Formats: sequence, C-alpha cells, structure tokens
Amino acid sequence: MTQTAHVGGHLELLPIDEDAWRLCDGRVSARDAEFVVAYIERTDDGFETVWMRGGARRARLSSLEECVERGERILCEQERSTASRPIPIAHFPPARGF
Repeated sequence: MTQTAHVGGHLELLPIDEDAWRLCDGRVSARDAEFVVAYIERTDDGFETVWMRGGARRARLSSLEECVERGERILCEQERSTASRPIPIAHFPPARGF
C-alpha cells in the first residue's frame, strides 16, 4: 500500500514505506500532535504498533485490520471519556500593600 487509505470512521493509513504506516485521525489537522494515532510496522510475525494515544504504548498484532480496529476503539474511548483539557486559570498580579 503506497497511497493514503481511508480505513473506516475517521482513520486513515498513511504509508511511510512498503512495510510501515502512520494511522491518523482525519478529524485533526496534520499539524496537531493528536493527528497520529499510531505507527505501524510489518514484521516477520505480525505488526509492531507504537500507540501515540491510549494507555498501552506498544503492541504486536496479527493483522493490519486488527491495528485499525484497535485504533477505532481508542478513538471511541477518548470520545466517551469525561476527561478534558485543563481549564486555564486567569492570572492576577499580587495585591499591592494597603
């Protein structure tokens, strides 16, 4: 696979070379760190995956389809999560003496 492939939902597989891909979230700008969901590399016994999102950082999966399915689950879990980015707190200079 040497072309970008939309693989379901919001995910895209972007080739790095013949045996490596980036699994990306098409809803996010390519300039955003959240764009890359995982790096995937074909090995002799499956696919080595380094996750940029989700809890586990490395996994060895048996097929490229399994990598995409896990990526979809990670995106769904993040969408359902109630966690959010920190809310900025306004900064006020220290009060001056009275």
